[in-house]
Amino acid sequence: MISTPNTSVYLDYRQGPGEDEPVPFGTVLSLEDVYDFEPIPAELRDDPAAARVLGSQCAVWTELIDSPRQVDYMAFPRLAAFAETVWSPAGRDLADFRRRLDAHLGRLDAIGVEYRRESGPLPWQERPGVPGRPETDASWKSKIDSWTSNLRQ
Repeated sequence: MISTPNTSVYLDYRQGPGEDEPVPFGTVLSLEDVYDFEPIPAELRDDPAAARVLGSQCAVWTELIDSPRQVDYMAFPRLAAFAETVWSPAGRDLADFRRRLDAHLGRLDAIGVEYRRESGPLPWQERPGVPGRPETDASWKSKIDSWTSNLRQ
């Protein structure tokens, strides 16, 4: 199995709750949320089925993303957080990651990647008036529960 839970690693989900997010889709999935992701949650590590988890991947679905610049915005710097998450053991240090991320953002700037700043989107990254399909955590959980209700034992 390759772990790809939409609640943790779908990078097409909005990065903040503000009206200025360019693609207000899904629930809020911040840099910290992606960094906190564990491919095998602690409560399942002792389960024999955990051995079947081969790895993880993230996803950026582009049905609401209309340009490579917007893909940059949606993927970065969360993609760096995801990489650290899947390549590192549990017990990572967010403060240390943020310190190292600062240097990496300079590299992204140098090659023209239009990532999301911690302060939010830059003026040309906003898309005022685009309604999108935002969800609250509660409404999204309710929807997932209804879709998967027949899978419970």
